[in-house]
Amino acid sequence: MSTFLTADTHFGHPLMLTALSRPYPHVDAMDEAMISAWNAVVHPKDTVWHLGDFSMKHEQRRVSEIWHALNGRKHLIIGNHDVDKKGGLLPALSRLDWVSVSHFAEIKHDGQRIMLSHYAPYVWNQAHRGSYAAFGHSHGQVVGMPGTIDVGVDNQGLKPISVEEFIRQAEDSIINAQEVVSTISDRLIGLTDVWAEQAKGIKQNRRRINEEEEFSSPFRP
Repeated sequence: MSTFLTADTHFGHPLMLTALSRPYPHVDAMDEAMISAWNAVVHPKDTVWHLGDFSMKHEQRRVSEIWHALNGRKHLIIGNHDVDKKGGLLPALSRLDWVSVSHFAEIKHDGQRIMLSHYAPYVWNQAHRGSYAAFGHSHGQVVGMPGTIDVGVDNQGLKPISVEEFIRQAEDSIINAQEVVSTISDRLIGLTDVWAEQAKGIKQNRRRINEEEEFSSPFRP
């Protein structure tokens, strides 16, 4: 049995066809294609963590049909489109047999700690000890912190990804970040002396201005 991560399916949401250019002629075609893509990688006994925004614009019956057509034991991390104006889970989702429903979760895979939330984190539990974080919401439009990956379908080929693939992508994000930092550091070496002199001059100038203002103040004792 395997574990998969996904987010932002937005089943039934016409805006996905235009704003995000999902390659389908209409919503029903989008829904059916994503169901097929999901079931091509997820088996009935696998576990799927859905990181929010499961569906939009569908009534209870259609949401239930889609949910039951999807393979796997499904957990929901609540997204902004999964709740009503008061923050309660939408009835179409609350009536489904999720294994769990929460705003945040933490899992481990082969000792690797992974934080799960709908929104991209800036800091997260145990990040300083090598934990990773998965998020959605951004539809591939946001580059997260090193060690975080947008697992939403628009960033992952319109299908769930395995936790192993998630870890590989998270590792790559750290490698890429380190390479960027190293490149920047190399280029900054020649500028540090310049900045030091600039900082010294700025401080001296500010000190002079402050002294002149104090000297010219009518309230000076």
